[in-house]
Amino acid sequence: MNTEKNSNPLHEATQWYYTIREPDVSEQAIIDWLSWTQASEENAKAFEKVEQLMTLTAQVKNVEWPDDNELLDDDYDGEVSVQKWRVSQKGWRKWVTTLMDFNFSSRKKLIPTFALPAMAIVFCIFLTYQIPDFNDNNITVSVYETGSAEHEKIVLDDGSIITLGAKSLISVAYNEEQRKVLLERGEAYFDVAKDPNRPFVVGSGSRTITAIGTEFNVTRQVKRVVVTVAEGKVLVEPKSKPSSVPRVIKAFKQKYGNTDKFLVAGQQLTYSQETVSAVESIDSMSATSWKDGSLQYLSETLSFVVEDINRYSEHPIRIGDEFVGSQAYSGTVYTNRIENWLDSISEAFPIKVLAHNNGDIVLVTDSTKIKNNSST
Repeated sequence: MNTEKNSNPLHEATQWYYTIREPDVSEQAIIDWLSWTQASEENAKAFEKVEQLMTLTAQVKNVEWPDDNELLDDDYDGEVSVQKWRVSQKGWRKWVTTLMDFNFSSRKKLIPTFALPAMAIVFCIFLTYQIPDFNDNNITVSVYETGSAEHEKIVLDDGSIITLGAKSLISVAYNEEQRKVLLERGEAYFDVAKDPNRPFVVGSGSRTITAIGTEFNVTRQVKRVVVTVAEGKVLVEPKSKPSSVPRVIKAFKQKYGNTDKFLVAGQQLTYSQETVSAVESIDSMSATSWKDGSLQYLSETLSFVVEDINRYSEHPIRIGDEFVGSQAYSGTVYTNRIENWLDSISEAFPIKVLAHNNGDIVLVTDSTKIKNNSST
């Protein structure tokens, strides 16, 4: 990639972000990218900034068009700006004030300044589509963020416990009628206090996960969300159809097989912006082993494995090409021994581990091993 004519590190970082994700990216391009990030601290910070912004805004690339009933209910007349009209609506002024007045410095881990605009956009969209009909009762909004290899246990006012995994970000909105959580990135385990009249709703990606009292795990990655139930039952449904309390109770009494997805203990569901997998049986202990320092996989592609590992790795690990990312991995990665895992991966797969001077690590196809295996 030629960046000589572009002296803006953010512009260059954006170009590199897309270049290294091309399916046919060359090993030389990866080496050039690593050299560019090492050339200055400004370049390295610019690339990290672009990566985080891309992650924060991943879920808002597609906005659903309103249906006929929603259009009929719309009473906006165009006399004022959309922003002023929204603020004038019931409940909106308090939500905006609450969000703007939130003391971010009170958190142990400060949210980077550059991430606040993107986070505000994402959180406001979450409030619009996934937390409707909030009245003027007292509302508590809290934001929690963890660093690399850091876990945090959060005890909510109702006794529910959230165990937040490494490099994770959530927003929690509570009042006397509703319990809402937005998992923006990373992983969280939810131990929900029973309250049949106040469902516990987790929004992540294109869907919501609703529980009354249960234990479940949600992993948010760039291209997918994975929901695993350890105890009880949850309802997974599109974000355009948030559940009311009566609907949830009624739905929980129905048998499986309708358009919504129910998960019970020992089941797992994966969804993206466009697709939803079939419900699968899984060992929930393996899926939640991250709380005890190990990541366990069964026939998982390396692209997703590496994305998890990067939340614990001291140095970023990159997938160098499509072949590497598509390899199926089964095994355990201990989060305090990632170097050992890197050594083993080069022995188990036709993969080379390239370590740059700045510590960045890139996994690329070792064509010589492929040739040797094919010849034998």
